[in-house]
Amino acid sequence: MASCETTDDLVSQLTIEEKVSLLSAVDWWRTPTIKRDNVLVPHIKMSDGPNGARGESYVSGITAACFPCSTAVGASFDEQQAYRLGEEIAKETITKSANVLLAPTMNIIRSPLGGRNYETYSEDPCLTGILASAFVRGCQSQGIAATPKHFVANESERFRTKMTSNVDLQTLREIYMLPFQLVLRDSDPWCFMTSYNRLNEEYCADSRWLLEDILRKEWGFSGLVVSDWMGTYSTAKALIAGMDLEMPGPTRWRGEKLITEVEAGTVSVEVLDKSVRRVVELAKKTGRFDDPVEKPERSVEDPDRMEFITAVAADGMVLLKNDNNVLPLSANASVAVIGHFSTNPSIGGGGSAKVLAQHIISPLYGLESRGVKCRHAPGVPVFGALPHADAGSITDVQLRWFNSSVVGDNLAHEQTIKQPEYMIKEAWPSYLNKEYCTSMSFNLTPSSSGDHTFSVITTGKADVLINGNNVFHRVQEPVLLPESFYFYKAKIERRFTFPMTAGEVYNVELRSWATDDEVLSKIGGTMFQGASLRFMEHVDIPGAIRDAADAAEASDVAVVFVGTTNEMESEGYDRDTMDLTSDQYDLIAAVAGRNTKTVVVNLSGSPVTVSPFINQAPSFLQGWFAGQECGHAIARVLLGDVNPSGRLPMSWPRKNEDNPAYPNFPCDDDLDLNYEERLKVGYRFYDDESSPTPEFHFGQGLSYTSFALHGEPKFTACFESAEHTGVSLSTELRNTGTTGGKQVIQVYVTLPACDGNDRPVKELKAFRKVLVPAGESETVTFKLDKYAFSYFDSSTAMWVIPEGEFLVHLGFSSVELLQTSRVSNVKRHSWTGL
Repeated sequence: MASCETTDDLVSQLTIEEKVSLLSAVDWWRTPTIKRDNVLVPHIKMSDGPNGARGESYVSGITAACFPCSTAVGASFDEQQAYRLGEEIAKETITKSANVLLAPTMNIIRSPLGGRNYETYSEDPCLTGILASAFVRGCQSQGIAATPKHFVANESERFRTKMTSNVDLQTLREIYMLPFQLVLRDSDPWCFMTSYNRLNEEYCADSRWLLEDILRKEWGFSGLVVSDWMGTYSTAKALIAGMDLEMPGPTRWRGEKLITEVEAGTVSVEVLDKSVRRVVELAKKTGRFDDPVEKPERSVEDPDRMEFITAVAADGMVLLKNDNNVLPLSANASVAVIGHFSTNPSIGGGGSAKVLAQHIISPLYGLESRGVKCRHAPGVPVFGALPHADAGSITDVQLRWFNSSVVGDNLAHEQTIKQPEYMIKEAWPSYLNKEYCTSMSFNLTPSSSGDHTFSVITTGKADVLINGNNVFHRVQEPVLLPESFYFYKAKIERRFTFPMTAGEVYNVELRSWATDDEVLSKIGGTMFQGASLRFMEHVDIPGAIRDAADAAEASDVAVVFVGTTNEMESEGYDRDTMDLTSDQYDLIAAVAGRNTKTVVVNLSGSPVTVSPFINQAPSFLQGWFAGQECGHAIARVLLGDVNPSGRLPMSWPRKNEDNPAYPNFPCDDDLDLNYEERLKVGYRFYDDESSPTPEFHFGQGLSYTSFALHGEPKFTACFESAEHTGVSLSTELRNTGTTGGKQVIQVYVTLPACDGNDRPVKELKAFRKVLVPAGESETVTFKLDKYAFSYFDSSTAMWVIPEGEFLVHLGFSSVELLQTSRVSNVKRHSWTGL
């Protein structure tokens, strides 16, 4: 494309077949390249996701920087950190030679059991929208397209490609669509991604109302709309609705099918050209015409980036209990460091956001590297599916592929890998037939004697041989889903035990076969095929707990690391329970019973049940999935280098039954997910006097210092019209303690009676994180616009600023309101758009 050539000029030179080809991908990540005569349209490459730019690691094995999960970023309440995060992940995206980053995730945390809660920011649309906007601006400052997703009402994973989210219009606009509206108000995203689900019976990817009437016309979006992966459900309807690009490839709904629809006149050339222009424009924005050759992927360990990952992880950690100032740890304290996650931390959730990290800094390493005198006890193992064998106990794995049903016949390919696991995902290997088998062999040396456990996870039949003897046969699983190996390993895992002797070398081989044709036919022939052999030495659970308690008693302070894993919190399914594994509760009880200075650090992306220990343990820190620098970040908080300033971005119920979505979550077997709590999501529900009290409130978090709002707030107000509605509010934040620290001031607004509409007691409308040195003060000013004083009137399909008195609250959490101002509007105003 010549520099002077316009997009229209280029599109006019394309044939119908070429135009159609541009509206679907050629492989898992790329659009096609068109190159002929004087015509060039370079391909566009995409990459997941919110927690790091993974690239094609399932195929390439190239690592990527793993950033803290999005709930950790939400807990930071820090717009500047979100902007920098967008910048840094975009820089990582460049190292993966990708042009589009599939982030940020902007769905609302409706239930604590949502499988992808860790991928998004908050239960609150204002917090979600503001942080996502900052992320988009940061990302696109580096020339990488951001992709707000999943539009819309994709808060549950169960039956996500078939179910319908049934949401009334007001709730939809005020809670679930509002973050996307804010991201268009405050940034200019180049892409948008539709969700898998149906909305009020119609697929979001087919909805002209969503994509054309609201997204493009009302909100002014001019970029590219891309489907979620395998989330296209029609040919003509989706394109006419405004869903431009089907991902991934090869196409299932476009290609010849779309050419037929164009020739029949069902899809006009005008509609076709609009979407083609958007593809070309995205290629221009991301610099593809300037540099059309894709470079190899790289993994770059950047010290500045690692420092940022550490800082943002620490900034988001939430101190929720600290009786008797157990934290920060004193410099000379001896510390018992206890738990599976002390050496094997969960750094991210599962699914498409999962990153093959460049390295993982454990909490034990983080503390020891700071000179802390540590006494380590591994505690109890925590896993969904069995974990892989410890790296020190196995040799490299020899993986051989055979184009045959007989292992050893017709060798097609061989390679060396670090763990006995493979998955055929992005593309079918060119060397491999559809009928194939594999052999993965390695030597294993256990460090202890006993009946040790193996697990076999495969999409076909498999055999396990130890020292040449067949010791286990895994039959073909009769019913599978396309993503069974990707998301549901724990459900297709089969375990067996085998007696082994410490120090003895065992030759282990997993032989596996292609998925049976009959099983494939039930799911349309498409599946991520794979095989994995996991191993864990026998653990004496009561003995491990006794050892941990002994270590705790012998130390000044005990720190117990607990949490979930990326197979417990993952895309593809919702959690079954808020509870930790029962052994973890037993571990905490034993440790806290022997050491009155016990700190519990929880690593998860969502709330967990804490009632079994919260009254016994004097200190509790929510550490989230903190990314690859997890151990360094935790050490900074525990040692007081970082004063905790994270605040909960969601309400934390005492038990799952207390949360407002409980009667309607997850999706039922009739494929209906009803949003019957309407506007009463999270703190909007718990604010009602009749609601149960949560364990911890939205916006809550402790510090190593203390803060106060001083004096009376100063404000000016104007309600002349919708566009000239504004309230300027300032207050003085004082650090009344002896340590410098950051505080989050939260602004909530209570609306007047709205035509009998059942409003929440109050709603978050602004926030600011402020650093204040010990003993000093900072003046903080907020400017509130029409969004802060409006509700959505479904009868007129417009936003309304009602007549009456508004209460504007300043506070440190949803229950700690410290200052209230009253402002009045004398005339009702209506508005639409941004």
